[in-house]
Amino acid sequence: MTTSYKLEAIKELRAQKKLDREAEAEALAEARKTAEVAHQANLARIAAKQARVASGEPAPEPEPEPEVKAEEEAPEPKVEAPKKKAPAKKKTAKAKKSK
Repeated sequence: MTTSYKLEAIKELRAQKKLDREAEAEALAEARKTAEVAHQANLARIAAKQARVASGEPAPEPEPEPEVKAEEEAPEPKVEAPKKKAPAKKKTAKAKKSK
């Protein structure tokens, strides 16, 4: 027999999952909508380019990118890492020979 608090927890979990599914569906619809808008803009750009090529117009000159002058900073001097020492050799004890 199931207790009432377990049944109540199951109902709450189902309600929460339903809300989560609805929110996920809305987010997916919004993502699809923005992707479709971007796709349509891309198709319009391609159509305009094809029309320009078909009419024989020369390609427009690309606009030069504005040069951003970074503050001239002196490069930081490289600091060399300390050299590693060779591992110390272990001293081995000589085995005694028995006569």
